[in-house]
Amino acid sequence: MARKSLGFTQLEWTCPRCATRNPGVEKVCLGCGAPQPEDVKFEQPLEQELITGGEAQKIAAQKPDIHCGFCGTRNPADAETCRQCGADLKEGTQRKTGEVVGAFSTAPVENVACPACGSLNPAAARYCRSCGAPLSKTPPPAPAAAPPKARSRTGLMVAVAVVIVAVIGCLLAISGVFNRTSEVVGTVESAVWQTRLVVEALQPVERADWRENLPSAAQVLSCEYRYAFTSDEPQPVATEVCGTPYTVDQGTGFGEVVQDCVYQVYAEYCRYSILDWSEADVLTLSGSDRNPVFPQPQLGSDQRIGSQQAVYQIIFRADGETYTYETGDLSLFQQAQPGSRWILDVNSRGKVVRIQAER
Repeated sequence: MARKSLGFTQLEWTCPRCATRNPGVEKVCLGCGAPQPEDVKFEQPLEQELITGGEAQKIAAQKPDIHCGFCGTRNPADAETCRQCGADLKEGTQRKTGEVVGAFSTAPVENVACPACGSLNPAAARYCRSCGAPLSKTPPPAPAAAPPKARSRTGLMVAVAVVIVAVIGCLLAISGVFNRTSEVVGTVESAVWQTRLVVEALQPVERADWRENLPSAAQVLSCEYRYAFTSDEPQPVATEVCGTPYTVDQGTGFGEVVQDCVYQVYAEYCRYSILDWSEADVLTLSGSDRNPVFPQPQLGSDQRIGSQQAVYQIIFRADGETYTYETGDLSLFQQAQPGSRWILDVNSRGKVVRIQAER
């Protein structure tokens, strides 16, 4: 997928000493003055704001901050010595980047209750306006719903299994009934054959395909744009389809807000006319002897013989009943001489599925 940048947003971090929530740009805690530890991650604030334009360009140019290798203090990426202890930052550790912080949203956020006094405060507030206590951005978890009784779940699964077994049993039973055959000895009473021959002519035919696949001799009749395929990269004629925006940690106290996008590409689908061989006539012959023949048409200069097909039917008489067996095997058809006896495999619907000459 293509990653599309929408802008940036400021993150925050929570001091592990005093629980104060600090803006991402602050490198030391506003509550107790402790530096941000290397292992404390940036988080999204409850109220998020998208930064675009020139300010976003400045943020994009920043490199990840560096934690001092001696005292752990967080320093800007371009600093050479630690702002806290003066140590050389060549031995420092650059903050990791690329971690997905969470989904980005500018939707209104409900007020946050103070964990100390219970007063409601705006979501952006970091201290309670009533008692001054640090505010957590995570509301107290709701009581967990009681899990369903295992017996009910088990009972449902057993019921479903019983139904599935019953359905399979019925299908097998029905299949067995229809596939069951019985042997009947029959005598050949008569036989008929029919042959079919298609005459093709070179004439205009209409077809449809993508414009890029049209034959060079095609005469285009009409075209319309249709969905063709999905691409990970932008295309000239396409609809952009993007997922939910999310924030990626930049290691600077800011996160880049991005979307994963794909592109539904459209192309011209055309009806066209072209000269091609197509069915012009169908000729048939039939007879009741043992020597089937195909029609012998007189072809024009723009005609040719297409597909040919022969169907043979052998009619048997057995126990006062008439059975018809259809085949495409000429050798078998010619063996079935009038008066000869054959073993017929007949299914439950009275259809002959196989024949074998009686020995």
